[in-house]
Amino acid sequence: MNKFIWIRIFLTLIILITALSLDFFYETQPHFAPGQAPLKDIQNIETLRTQFNSDTGKTRLIILVSPT
Repeated sequence: MNKFIWIRIFLTLIILITALSLDFFYETQPHFAPGQAPLKDIQNIETLRTQFNSDTGKTRLIILVSPT
């Protein structure tokens, strides 16, 4: 029984160290590619239309996200 407890403690420590290492790794990585502008939160349709029309000749992507 004593051996079983030590195995559980060892596995728990390995999982904890792995989780902390992954957290550190992801915190140090950039959240978007270098040179990429961050996403914009557009609140009204007129701002969207103006920005969309000003980027003629570029690839454009509109993402609609709903909280539900």
